[in-house]
Formats: sequence, structure tokens, C-alpha cells
Amino acid sequence: MRAAWKRWLGFLLVLLLAAVVMIRLFVSAPAAASEYGSLKATVLKVGKADAIVVETPYQTMVIDTGEEDDGLELVSYLMNRGIRKVDVLVITHYDKDHVGGADTLIEKMPVDRVLVPDYESNSTEYADFVMALDKAGIVPEKLRESVSFTLGDAEVLVEPPLDYSILDLAKAQTHQIPEVDNDLSLITTIEHGNNRLVFMGDAEKMRLREWLATSSAVPCDFVKLPHHGVFNSELENMTIQLMPRYTAICDSAKNPAEVMTIELLKKHNANVLQTKDGDITVISNGKLVEVSQSGK
Repeated sequence: MRAAWKRWLGFLLVLLLAAVVMIRLFVSAPAAASEYGSLKATVLKVGKADAIVVETPYQTMVIDTGEEDDGLELVSYLMNRGIRKVDVLVITHYDKDHVGGADTLIEKMPVDRVLVPDYESNSTEYADFVMALDKAGIVPEKLRESVSFTLGDAEVLVEPPLDYSILDLAKAQTHQIPEVDNDLSLITTIEHGNNRLVFMGDAEKMRLREWLATSSAVPCDFVKLPHHGVFNSELENMTIQLMPRYTAICDSAKNPAEVMTIELLKKHNANVLQTKDGDITVISNGKLVEVSQSGK
């Protein structure tokens, strides 16, 4: 009897150890999948303009602010999301459809850090932006070199043009501030675990060509396409080099992306979403990327 009891006891101990191992495996599997917290990027439907909100559990970054009339809509979106402070504001360049709502955002909500390209504009929207910065006591960081920082558990890289000589040359030729803002766009890359998201501002051929020659231009999961889907000959090189699975275009029903641009993206197997059809949402858990659109 005593020997039989010992055998049963040994059998029960084996079962208990097996159960402990299974429990540990079950518990550790979700932990591995949750190594990174969530990251959400929303490309807002604000017409032919850029307004992008990037959220992590405890920090928020805004990339561009749409036109003047979009400022309140951007603030409303942030407030409805429970966001009461912007940790980083990136203004890619000073066209009115990128900087227009910035003064409203700064007036309505605390902004900790502002990153801008290192040039000035003579537009009303730029003047309003500078006035709002002064009133809030914010000194913007005018980028001549790339800056990197963490946002939650994501790594963010913001890259200015390699130089601003295009601006100086155009000024000398025209004796006024020229329309070369697009090629001075800041380009923002977010790495979240295995996932990479790229936001291109309004970069045109010269800026694209310059950036594609850098070490940052590697395959990614998502690209916010430059310049509202306007076609240029450098877009194919960009698409081949970055190989994005998803692309977002900030356009409107009145001013949609050019057909040639959409056909090019589809030829290279990129999923194309346009803000004329609604807000575009990108969610990353560090391993997978999910992209969806309101109204679809």
C-alpha cells in the first residue's frame, strides 16, 4: 500500500509540475506580445491639408495642423480623445495647409516642444504662428540637423533638408521669399518595435531625391505620401525603395490625388487610402500594423 501511495504521489507531483509549466507558458505568451505598448496615428480628414495626431499611452505628437479653420477641429479631436497636452508639435513647412491651425492649437492647449524647419515665411499664417509661440513663451527648435527622441516606447527621427541653399539661391534670383517650401519639408520617421511609419510633409522631387540617398530611407509599413498625391517622377523611386504596405494621401473630394499617383502606388502593391474618404487610423503594437478608415 505504501509503495502504491508513493507512486500516486509521484504521479500527482508530475501533473502539478506540468500544470505550473503550462500556466507559465500561457502567462508569458501575452507578455511577449505586449512587449510594446500601443501606438496610434490618425491622419485627419481636413480637406487638402495635413493634420496628424500620434498617440502613445502617455504622450502625444502632432505633425502639422491643417489650415486656419482646421485648428479648432484639431483641438476638438484631441480633447475628445482625452488629450490635454501636446508633447511634441512638428511643423513640416510653412505652407498655409500645414501651419494654418498651429496658432489655435498653441492658444488652446499646452505644447511642450515645437520642431520647425530653419527658415521664415511672409504668410499671414506664419505670422500668427510666431505670435502664438511668443505669447506662450515657446522657443521653437529650428532644425539644421536631425533630432531623435522617444515617444512612449517608439523612437522618432525628424530630419530637415541637408541644407537650405535652395532657399538662398531662389531668394537671390527673385528678391523675395520664393515658393520652395515643399522641398524644405521635415520628414518624420517613427519606429515602434518592428514597425516603421514615415510622414513626408510635402517633399517634392528635390527633397525626395535627397532623402532617399540617406540611411533612413529603408522599407517601411506605412507612408503618409507627400504633397497631397500630386504626381512627380521621384515617387516611383520612393515607392520601390520604401516598399510601403499602406499609403495615406491627404486630399479632398474637390482636390483629389492625381490618378497617376494612385496607379503608381497600386502597381507596386501598396494599399492606398485617401482622407477624402474619412480619417485614416494606423495602430501598431510593435509587431503588427492595422490600418482602417472611418466611413468605410
